[in-house]
Amino acid sequence: MQHKRLLGYLKSPQAANQQEVIYKIVVDEIRNQGAFVYLYLSPEAVRSSYDEYYPDIENALEDWQSLIDDRGWIPLPEPPGDAHDLIFFEAEKPLS
Repeated sequence: MQHKRLLGYLKSPQAANQQEVIYKIVVDEIRNQGAFVYLYLSPEAVRSSYDEYYPDIENALEDWQSLIDDRGWIPLPEPPGDAHDLIFFEAEKPLS
């Protein structure tokens, strides 16, 4: 199975806790480890503040699908190194 990373913008901000809200998420399938959902607390954030673990990507996508806006899931490239919560697009990929 190919590695999957998907960005989703929420239809409306969701509570992360009593003081913070989530604006977007990245669902990231980590080979042989399950999937993580990275939670971003501002529309401009490129690093997550929190994460949630799921045993597989299908469960993660199912839990969040109804909260994702009309743009749907946006594929992201694999992150450099172990920076799985870092959001960047292919055009922004650092040169090696």
